Amino acid sequence: MISTLQELIAPLGERDFFELLRNRTLSFRRSSGGSRFEGLLDWNTLRGLIESGVIPPRKYRLTHRTHKVPELFYIEKGKVNAANLASLIAQGVSVVTDPIQSHIPGLKTLCADITARTGEVTRADAVMTTGAGGAITLHFDLVDIIVLQLEGSKRWRIYGPPVTYPIKGMPAQTPPETAPLFDETLKPGDLLFMPGGYWHHCDNGPGRSFHVALMLNAPTGWHAVEALLRQLPEDEMFRVPFTRLADAEKAAHEAALKARLIERIGQMSMAEMATAAGQAVVSNATKAGRSSADAEA
Repeated sequence: MISTLQELIAPLGERDFFELLRNRTLSFRRSSGGSRFEGLLDWNTLRGLIESGVIPPRKYRLTHRTHKVPELFYIEKGKVNAANLASLIAQGVSVVTDPIQSHIPGLKTLCADITARTGEVTRADAVMTTGAGGAITLHFDLVDIIVLQLEGSKRWRIYGPPVTYPIKGMPAQTPPETAPLFDETLKPGDLLFMPGGYWHHCDNGPGRSFHVALMLNAPTGWHAVEALLRQLPEDEMFRVPFTRLADAEKAAHEAALKARLIERIGQMSMAEMATAAGQAVVSNATKAGRSSADAEA
């Protein structure tokens, strides 16, 4: 079973993969055998974990033709109703998970190795589709993704140009109206590397399709600033209400605030910024895993 980054991307070397990361290069690798990712995860295993409650309802959602299915159709008293879930799947419903690597030993090991090799927090989602129309509407992701097709087939249409270095909180983006720059059907064993920012939509092939998406969360300058902002409340100066200042005090307070911000930023080296950014990414990834069950991917 694949457990390291090098095993995952072979015959591509790590140096070549890092070039893909740095250059944000879309890359598709057709497999010579459908069993390449065997042992990482399969739908029957994931379904068993869902039905047993090991993976709780907050960690996954059901969609039908990209629309979310209300939980009342498959959740009873906080637990999944296996019979109702089976009925919905038979009607073409898709299952989309939040990060699940903590529940899957093989994925946990692989994600940990990718994180160690790249310095980028890596998580794993899974998507099972049975019906037409795809599980999620046309969208782009904020993170780079390695797609592993495990079962069945899925047609990926990817559009450019990509949104450059997307992050949470940036202005809304307009979907492209051009023809796809990538239009391929992934089959078991195929690997797709898609940098964040590429608009994409998937259509299911005949029967059931199942894939895992390894998401690489890279630390950025914004994450470093975000981490710094979380520290500022410790400084009394940043807690003073502007509306309580006398007119004669405002100019001096403004100058002091700016000077303190410049001082705090100037004290951070690139290494310290990278460490702070990495910590912010971990924190954000943890919060996302707790709260994104109701959000679109």
